[in-house]
Amino acid sequence: MASQLREVLNRFSDQSAPLSINQMAHDMGLEPGVLHSMIDYWVRKGKLREINSSGQACTTCGVKGTCPFTVALPRYYELVTDQDNPSCPPCGCQPKT
Repeated sequence: MASQLREVLNRFSDQSAPLSINQMAHDMGLEPGVLHSMIDYWVRKGKLREINSSGQACTTCGVKGTCPFTVALPRYYELVTDQDNPSCPPCGCQPKT
């Protein structure tokens, strides 16, 4: 299991294009749920971070987050590098000073 965990991290460091969780799970011979757990492990360790792909919530109906009229987009992750600024979110916006 430890070598598969390391392989997950290595796949993120070797890729320049987004990775499909389903394709990555298939290539590694894992169930997508198992791969999600492995990715969550690296997120908790600070080696990967989730990129907020939508950045928007429904402002029309007021339900926020569970609005039936918004589409749940896939989750995206990126490798955290040493030169990343922890105060700047991965969306590219600048933190308030």
